[in-house]
Amino acid sequence: MKRNPSKNNIILFAILSLFVGGLMLMVSGCPGEIDPCAVNNTKFCAIVKELAPSSVQPALEDCQTLLTICDGKEIELYWQADASLTSNVHITGPGGEVYDFPISEGHATVTPHVSGKWEAVFSGKCRFTKSINVRVIKGPEPYTIVANGNIDVGFVCNINPKAVDKDLIIIAIRSAQCAGVSEYWENWSCKKTNWDGSYPTFFNITKNDGSANNTHLSGYWRFDPSGLGGTFTYSGKSACFQATICCEPCDLSPTDIYPSPTPTPWPTRSPR
Repeated sequence: MKRNPSKNNIILFAILSLFVGGLMLMVSGCPGEIDPCAVNNTKFCAIVKELAPSSVQPALEDCQTLLTICDGKEIELYWQADASLTSNVHITGPGGEVYDFPISEGHATVTPHVSGKWEAVFSGKCRFTKSINVRVIKGPEPYTIVANGNIDVGFVCNINPKAVDKDLIIIAIRSAQCAGVSEYWENWSCKKTNWDGSYPTFFNITKNDGSANNTHLSGYWRFDPSGLGGTFTYSGKSACFQATICCEPCDLSPTDIYPSPTPTPWPTRSPR
């Protein structure tokens, strides 16, 4: 009996197709392992020393990556990584500080004297890098306050005391145009309180430098545009203020108190 070569080829092709298909099915059903180093879940942050917790976990609940402190003040650094992936942390500061810790979780007290970036390099099975920025104030320096909101609810800025030195005060403040925003309003009324709402201070802000009653930088700030009327309005969603900050005691602090810290009525507005 003579065999049909074309029929044999068809059978061979069918067998090969089934083999390749099964192999592809096996491969697709068994995906490769995910590289554990592809996910960076490390944490590195800091809190001003006076408010710093004594352990890592509570600190990480409200830890900061941008701090403003007076020269010579301490901050507490916190870090955390997966112990199965890293076992060492190498921390460097902008002033040449170098610290090595043979642990994947911990905290340490440092005293920054130079503004700049603090970097933590986690190493072991994997290598990760995280950084924070610390600004060190050594004299009167500019500081921009950016508040968000609208004219119906006011413009608010919360400056966390865990990120700002308690001795920083504002010796002058004026209205300013926010970067990239065309709208600008000159005159504002301001209410400043501590983080918990205590010790309210009231003052007015214009386009010229004026006293902020030497109020502390950290806390809750609310700004409302004043002098609105007729066809004039302010539809912006943010407002900026250029302040001059200094560490107490500050020799350049103005001795006058203007305007009077007596509370003034807030304008009544109906929501749009």
